[in-house]
Amino acid sequence: MDNKKYSLWSKLKNTNTVLIALINAILLIVVDNYNPTSYFTQQRWMIAAAVIGVVTIFWIMYVTNFWKLVKLRNINTIDLILASIVITSLSYRVYLFYTHQLHTWKFDVIRDVFGVALTFLIFREIYVHVYDKPEENKNTIDLRELYEGKVDTNTYPIIINDRAVNYDLLDRETIISILYDAIVNTTCHSNAYVIGLDGKWGTGKTTIINIVKQRLNKENEQNDNIHIVKNFDFWTTGSQTAILNSMYDALLKAIGVDYSSVKIRKLLKRTANFMTNMPKVGKVINQIINENITQEDVDQLKDNLKELILSSNKRYVFFVDDLDRANSSQVLFLLKMLGTVFNLPNLIFVLLYDKQRMKKIISNEEELNIAFVEKIINQEIRVPEVSEKTIQGVYKKGLNNLATAYGVNSFEIEKLAPAIDRIVKQIKNIRDLKRVMNSVCNIAFSKENTLNREDSLLIEFIHFEEPGLYELISNNREYFISQDCISFAQSVMQNGNEASIQFWNEITSNYIKEFYENNLERYDEYSAILGNMFPYVKSYYASESTYVDSTIHQNELKNKKRQEHLRICSGNYFDLYFSLTQNDYSKINSKIQKIVRSINISKSEKEVARIYDELINWDKESLRLGIIDLGKYTTQINPNWRTYLSSLILHSVKRFSSTEVPNLRLLLLSTCSILLKKSKLEEVSQMLYQFENKYDLLGYLNILSNYVEDDDKLQKLVMQIWCQMCETVWIKHINLYSDENYEVDNAWGLYNYVKQDHKFPQDISNYLNQILSEKNIYRILFDSMIESIGPLGYGYQVGVDYYNIMDLDHIPEIKMILDKKKPINESQKRVYDIYEKYMHDIEHDEQYYKDPINPRDL
Repeated sequence: MDNKKYSLWSKLKNTNTVLIALINAILLIVVDNYNPTSYFTQQRWMIAAAVIGVVTIFWIMYVTNFWKLVKLRNINTIDLILASIVITSLSYRVYLFYTHQLHTWKFDVIRDVFGVALTFLIFREIYVHVYDKPEENKNTIDLRELYEGKVDTNTYPIIINDRAVNYDLLDRETIISILYDAIVNTTCHSNAYVIGLDGKWGTGKTTIINIVKQRLNKENEQNDNIHIVKNFDFWTTGSQTAILNSMYDALLKAIGVDYSSVKIRKLLKRTANFMTNMPKVGKVINQIINENITQEDVDQLKDNLKELILSSNKRYVFFVDDLDRANSSQVLFLLKMLGTVFNLPNLIFVLLYDKQRMKKIISNEEELNIAFVEKIINQEIRVPEVSEKTIQGVYKKGLNNLATAYGVNSFEIEKLAPAIDRIVKQIKNIRDLKRVMNSVCNIAFSKENTLNREDSLLIEFIHFEEPGLYELISNNREYFISQDCISFAQSVMQNGNEASIQFWNEITSNYIKEFYENNLERYDEYSAILGNMFPYVKSYYASESTYVDSTIHQNELKNKKRQEHLRICSGNYFDLYFSLTQNDYSKINSKIQKIVRSINISKSEKEVARIYDELINWDKESLRLGIIDLGKYTTQINPNWRTYLSSLILHSVKRFSSTEVPNLRLLLLSTCSILLKKSKLEEVSQMLYQFENKYDLLGYLNILSNYVEDDDKLQKLVMQIWCQMCETVWIKHINLYSDENYEVDNAWGLYNYVKQDHKFPQDISNYLNQILSEKNIYRILFDSMIESIGPLGYGYQVGVDYYNIMDLDHIPEIKMILDKKKPINESQKRVYDIYEKYMHDIEHDEQYYKDPINPRDL
């Protein structure tokens, strides 16, 4: 912080506080001469008036919250008022002393007022300036420190300082030397010398001039010949008068003449108006008539400046940054100033701009042409674009070092390489790199991020650079998820059914391809990034937009790796990349760790059951992440409780809907399978045999056997229980569609067993003939239907393969029961309509609804 700039003395100098205080003192003296207190014949009237006045002041301070200014740690209005009171009271005391009124009540009152105001002002000065030097942000670092690996901070997030710097990471020493030599070696004894530094936005023009300024300052220490004109900020000046005033004041301060009279101010204002309207003859004449402006006024101002500059025997350099980003009127006025009023000896102007943007500005301005600009600019230096290889190397090294600073190990950084390579190709310049580091990496590299870092980095980069694409992905999850995207029903029914899988894949492929064709074309530049995250997108671009491989999710090896790495393409984790903040992750992760610790110290099954019940009652969004985290902490769970916790999970699975995506049932079964793999086989066997009569879990055990397929012994054990239950159901004709045993698609656990055991479809129809009734007719028909979720809503249709496997054609009682048992609710009506349309060969396409069919109503 610049202490002088923000000091009380500086504030007094730049405001009229002292002048107002002295005027107040004069008014007080004048009033005193009239002796107004003589009109109050009784002292109590004076006291009452004083009390009312004080109360009024305090009330005004209260209603305007004026008193809150006391808490601010900067020089503000309250300090200026205190200073004004001190000056006024001191001046009035001098007057009282001079007029021999030392022993009057007025002197005593003014003395007290002066003492209180001065004490309070001193207190405020101490209060403010003790904090003049702000604490350095420990988590704010410089890009060069990061690039050189000199980061020493344990405070997160790490922020890259975005201020202009005086070093160059892109090795542009040649350009720096050319500009420096042009300034130092140029002789301009008769006119100003204007240098144009041309380069696209973000190519480092500001960095180059900062390095040049640094060298000029060093040169100036040895040879006091060149002075940089400071405090001229072209961006903060608005009107033409403000630009001229700012240039004039900055030049005078550089020369060492810090004086400005009212007459000069008026002359500057009139000159600004005159120069603004110079090309417009009519307006110039009008200005001359109304304000008595002549060319001599302009020449007088110019001659005064010329005399001051030449008498100092020094050269003065103006740096004007990002000229092309000002509005056309500002650019026009500045160029006129350089060609007229400030076309003075020993003045050097360095203008920073993008030539193409400047041409656009000039082409839209009738009063200016490119020839005039070329006449004004004496020398143009072009900042060449750095080679992609060089600049991408700088970006990559910076991002890698930032990941290291966040504590990401070298192995993880190596895995991040493809994502970082994708991102550096999209970063436009150093300034953009800093913004990416501050806005994207602080999430992706955070220690609290439990998701896949590579996907986190890429999706956050898309959110930063292309919010529209981010929203497209977030709002259309069904077109980007390739793993764990199917519902519980599809997971059960498609198990081992090649024909139905092929049917499903064809539908999926066509829908996804059509969506990509309509929506991804305008985001082609992000194709590599999208392909890195989403296998469907990768296959779409790999086939030159002609095909989407919808069978990706059937590659078990890759699918398993994507699940283990918490990839964004998994339906289990997709939403977590969009809906949960970093703080939410941290809180939920901490809760799961606490739950694991509580389970480990539990003394009884009842205590473990209570802890698990608290977890299972979380809201669904938090529960998804919690179940995922629980799966990652299985090795930390007390081995004595792993099997029992698995049984609790199996018991709780049916509490959740089978139609939601991502499906909590499948998440729970996945976590259960991880626990079982970490448990003792004997204990697992005992636990599973407890479920041998739980026929409502038949479908779950079928899925569980697939989840543990990489553990031969465990899979054999699970399948043994599953097969034994199926045999019992088959032999005893146990009704899987009864209220006690019914779960949507639970019977497919039996049907898959029939297929696996090479039985005939007639065997299934024989079983269904035995249990078919008016109570379960709609449940049975619903099991023959395919369910999908897409942009049109919830889609349903009779699956030909499912229908044939269940052999429903050989169950004539279906028609008879339907004739008697008409639908009594919306879900039954939908099932009835879909079945009837199929039976009458009407519209085999899916039927869509806004909400899903509720199995509980069937």
